[in-house]
Amino acid sequence: MKAFPKLDTEILSALLTWALVAGSSVYFLQKQLSWDHWRVVSASAGYLLFIGLFLAMIRDKPYRHDKGVRWTLLLSVMVLVVGLYLLVPYSYGAILMVLASAMMPHLLSFKQAVWLSPLWSLPLYLVLRFYWQEEYAGITALLFWSFNLFALIMMNTALKEQRARARAEEVNRELMATQALLSQASKQAERTRIARNIHDLLGHHLTALSINLQVAQRKTDGDVRQLMEQCHSIAALLLSDVREAVSDIRKGSALNLQQALALLTDNVPRLEVKVELETQVTDIEQANMVLMCVRESLTNSLKHGHADKMWIRLYQSDGWLALSIRDNGEGGDFLPGNGLNGLRERVEALGGRVQFDATDAGFSTLLSWPEEKP
Repeated sequence: MKAFPKLDTEILSALLTWALVAGSSVYFLQKQLSWDHWRVVSASAGYLLFIGLFLAMIRDKPYRHDKGVRWTLLLSVMVLVVGLYLLVPYSYGAILMVLASAMMPHLLSFKQAVWLSPLWSLPLYLVLRFYWQEEYAGITALLFWSFNLFALIMMNTALKEQRARARAEEVNRELMATQALLSQASKQAERTRIARNIHDLLGHHLTALSINLQVAQRKTDGDVRQLMEQCHSIAALLLSDVREAVSDIRKGSALNLQQALALLTDNVPRLEVKVELETQVTDIEQANMVLMCVRESLTNSLKHGHADKMWIRLYQSDGWLALSIRDNGEGGDFLPGNGLNGLRERVEALGGRVQFDATDAGFSTLLSWPEEKP
C-alpha cells in the first residue's frame, strides 16, 4: 500500500475543517447546556481524539504492519464520529466522516469503497432519525453520502496522478542509470579495442624487433655489438612500457557502477538508500545484473516491505563478487513472486546464487557470483 499523501495544503484544509466543525459544535452545545455538562466535556474530548487519530492515520512514514495499523486507525475514527453523532445534535458533524471517507481509496479499491460507502453513511440516518428525531434525516444522510462519494472520487483521482508521477520518476531514474551504464560500456569497449590493438600490433612488432636485435648482436662484435646491445635494451624497455600501458588501459576500463547506482537510488520517495562499493565490476553483463537486482529490491521495499531505509553493499570474497541488499521493512513469511524469481534467474545465468531472508528486522537479499565468467 502506498503511503498517504501529505501535502501541506491538504493537511491545513483538513485541520481548518476540523477546527470549524469542532469549535462551532462545542460552542453551540455549551450555549444550550453548560461548559461543565458531560456532553460538552465528552464532545470536546472526542473532537481532540479525532484529530489525533486522523493525523496518525495520514502520516507519511509507514508503520510496521502498516496496512493493519491504518485500518485500525480508520475504523477507530469512524466509530468515534458515530459516537459524536450521539453526543452532538448538529448534522454537519458528518463532515468529519467525509474526511475519513477520503482515506478509503488508500486501503480499498475504488469500486469496493463506492459499494461499501453506504455502510458508513447509514449511521448518520439512524442516529438523526431515531435518536434525535429529526424529520429530514433521510435527506441529510443522502446529501452527506453524496459528499462521501465526492471525497472518494477526488482522492482516487489524486492517487492515480500521484502513482503515475511516481512511476514516471521511477522509469526516468531507471533510464538514466541504464544510459549511464551503456555509455560507460561503450567507452569500455573502445578502451579495450585500443588496448588490444596496441598489444597486438605495436607489442608484436617490438617483440620481433627485440629478437632481431638479439640475433644481430650475436653476429657482430666490437663497437657495433655494443651499439646492438644498447638498441636491444631500449627495445626491451619500450616493450615493457607498452605492456604496462596496455595493462593500465585495461584496468581503467572498469565500469563506474557507483554513478549508475546513484542515479537509480537518489531521490527515491520515502526511502533513504546508502550504497557502499568495496570493489569494481568490469563486465557489462554483471553490472547490468546488479542494476536490475537493485531496482527490483527498491520496488519490493516500497511496495511490500514499507521500508524507509536500505543498505546496499558490493564486495569481493574468495574470487566471488557479492551484493548485499537489506532494508528495515516488514519481514515475516513471504512467497517469491515474479520479481524475485526473475532476480534469481539473472544471477543463476552468471553461475551465481541468491539467498533471501525475511525477519522482523527487515528483508535482506544476498547475491553472489564468480568474478570471472564461467
